[in-house]
Amino acid sequence: MSISATLPPPGVRLGLFACVGITFLAAMLAAIPAMGRHGLGWLPVAVALGMVVGNLWPDLPTRGRDGLALARGPLMRAGIALYGLRIGIDEFAAVGWGGALAAVVVVASTLWLAQRLGRAFGLDRHSALLIGAGSAICGAAAVAAADGVLGARARHVSAAVASVVLFGTLGMYVLPWLFDRVGLPAAQFGLWIGLTVHELGHVVAAASPLGPEVSGAALIAKMMRVMLLAPAMVWMAWSDGRASGGGRVRVPFFLWAFFAAIALNGSGLLPPTLQAAGAGLAQLLLAVGLAALGAATRLVDIRAAGARVWWLAASLWAYLLIAGLGIVTLLARFG
Repeated sequence: MSISATLPPPGVRLGLFACVGITFLAAMLAAIPAMGRHGLGWLPVAVALGMVVGNLWPDLPTRGRDGLALARGPLMRAGIALYGLRIGIDEFAAVGWGGALAAVVVVASTLWLAQRLGRAFGLDRHSALLIGAGSAICGAAAVAAADGVLGARARHVSAAVASVVLFGTLGMYVLPWLFDRVGLPAAQFGLWIGLTVHELGHVVAAASPLGPEVSGAALIAKMMRVMLLAPAMVWMAWSDGRASGGGRVRVPFFLWAFFAAIALNGSGLLPPTLQAAGAGLAQLLLAVGLAALGAATRLVDIRAAGARVWWLAASLWAYLLIAGLGIVTLLARFG
């Protein structure tokens, strides 16, 4: 048997090699301190760089279609499953019942509002849910997870990632500016950051300059939102199956694997080195999948989505700021 007979088809090789190359270049760019200060982590940079490469190399989505599909499909779903190793069950206890309830209210109400406003703005349901997931939970990673459930079009996923990254970046700058102006104690202000800012990187960048008390509360609240990713995706699978007129709703296997990874991480049975390796692999696979999404997206397709995508993302961001402040104020008063 010849060596060429054992290699993947050319379309798979080209698409995968391109995605891996984009991913590692994105990692190098995201490691630049100036990028971190602006909250631009590995995943958003991978999408943006993939879009640049895909639009400058217009043959890539056609010639490398099979490889891009492999990266966006099985590989990214594996990354979502392993993402559960980044979530610890003990964080439930650290945030307290008030913070946990606040996270549930924020995530559930934002997803509900995304559907309502998306319909009012004339957006298709998948676009609204993708933007809602990214806004409500954890930015680009949540958009990727929602795409794994919904199977949305690449341009809708890229537009959703772009919108949540933009408004997450704005929140990273706006909230620290408000620190001395709203009169909240440090812990409550950190809770406000954690409940409203999109990406984990944005939360770190916004809270770190304000001191350890703000940072600790912000990260715990943010991780509570991240921990709601799995139940939110189960709801999304059920909701999408009902909306499409299907009968029995099948929860994708990678979501069960995601639950299992969370349980394994909380069990204490996994050695720290393996946990860290799995969490790092999750980021790598998510970045490869998002690079594929970016490479398959045409800027003309994003422009065709019009202002409706940005109106929805802006509306959800404004809602997060207002609702988050209201919840935190109530907790500070009655907590």
